Amino acid sequence: MSEKNELQEVKTSPVERKDGVRMDVEKTRGETYVTPKVDIYETENELVLVADVPGVAKDGVDLKLEDNVLEVTAHRVLDDATPAYAECRPASYYRAFNVSDDIDSANINASLQDGVLTVSLPKSPRAKPRKIDVKVG
Repeated sequence: MSEKNELQEVKTSPVERKDGVRMDVEKTRGETYVTPKVDIYETENELVLVADVPGVAKDGVDLKLEDNVLEVTAHRVLDDATPAYAECRPASYYRAFNVSDDIDSANINASLQDGVLTVSLPKSPRAKPRKIDVKVG
């Protein structure tokens, strides 16, 4: 990622305690929230956020950009069958990131495939590197 830090995790996400210790699970919102694993890649034209959200359907994903904060919420719902044994419980995923003004917020898009959420955050034209021609005279 460049020195400008176009995308930074919000440190006040619901999975961080006041003492700064990160927790994997947060339960104060009426349901369990889990921090999804995220990779962020930077290319010349965009940042790409890739989050693991297994068990989430397209309708369960909520992306919101407000006040330069991108919030990723994904709800995982298990079927109504009563399991004989279960290690997985219904939970939601939550992660928030500060987004710089160098991101073209009007053209952010996302896709979900096989439990992987991919969010493309294109750089605004002013943030892209450009070559400046030098004129003689």
